[in-house]
Amino acid sequence: MEAIIKTEKYKSGECLAIYVDSQDKVNELMLTLIEAGFIVNYEPRHTFENYEGCFLCSDEIAIKVCYREQKSKKKGS
Repeated sequence: MEAIIKTEKYKSGECLAIYVDSQDKVNELMLTLIEAGFIVNYEPRHTFENYEGCFLCSDEIAIKVCYREQKSKKKGS
């Protein structure tokens, strides 16, 4: 699985955002992290920009697993 990992602002601090290449990969990675004992903040869902799920690490730190659909470019652009 290929992923892009970024740090981003979160509600109460920062988060580690892991961008994968499909919604199925979000679901697979969420299940893997749940099985490893991470605490789910919210299950995968569609947000304004992404399909994402989130885990809490502390009050100020979270891990998000995200998929952002690529917008196709119009011909001639």
